[in-house]
This record gives sequence, C-alpha cells and structure tokens, in this order.
Amino acid sequence: MRTFALFLCSCAFLFSHSASAAAISDSDDTQTAESLPHIVASGLKAYKDGGSDEAVSAWIRGSVIDGSSQANLLHQIQGLYGAYRTFDLIGSRQLGSRTQILYLTLDFDKGPLFAKFVVYKTEQGWILASFNFNTKDDILPDLPFAASSTQP
Repeated sequence: MRTFALFLCSCAFLFSHSASAAAISDSDDTQTAESLPHIVASGLKAYKDGGSDEAVSAWIRGSVIDGSSQANLLHQIQGLYGAYRTFDLIGSRQLGSRTQILYLTLDFDKGPLFAKFVVYKTEQGWILASFNFNTKDDILPDLPFAASSTQP
C-alpha cells in the first residue's frame, strides 16, 4: 500500500511539473501588463483609456487583421456588461520560438469576457496573428483546476 501511495505521489509530482513547448503556464492571480507582449498590453491600456475602437486599432497595428468584427463585438459586450475594468492572464502557450497564445479574462462591471490572443514575433516586434473574444469559456484550453475542499 505504501508503494502504491508513493507511486501516486510521484505521478502527481511529475504530471504537475512536466513541460513541453506547448504546455500551459499557470499565471499568478495578479498579472501586470509588463508580463504580456507589448502589442497585447498596449491594446488593453487603450481599451481602458479610450474604448474598444482604440483597443482594436492598437491590437491590429502592423498586422494583416481586419478587426472590425471584433470591435463590433466589444461594443455589444460593453453594452451588456458595462465598463471594462481590468484583465487577468489565465495562461499562455509557447508554440515554437516566434508564436505565443495568451488566454485572458477581461473583467467588466457585470461579468467576464474570455479572450484568446495569438501573437507572432517579427524582426520589428510582436504582432497579432489572431484574436478572439467570447462570453463563454469555450475558447480557453483545458486548464488544471486547483483542488478545493468543502466544509460541512
């Protein structure tokens, strides 16, 4: 029995510490814009300071993306959820040396908006390859959940 328990503990340790190029890296509860690629951080700051049109303009700068549908979606979300407040980085995934996927929640007065940003590093810096928003968490990867205990 002791051997089996040791085996389970070893598996749990190895599983929680295994890493690969496509692994999700957990984030702290309090994230700052400095931990994000500049193109994403500048769009979030523009959203806070000037609204969704300014945010989308900042995000698509240097990119081939047409952000009009995302800007319209952000207008609709803001009409439902109220003002944008802040963000949390849920996780990130490094895909090779130039591509990174970032998963965030954008917090509004009345609820969260889930965001996925795919950024690509060019010789000039990071650009947005794609971005997606959804009120459902469908765009998020399967993330490990922390064990919780319930008190009777």
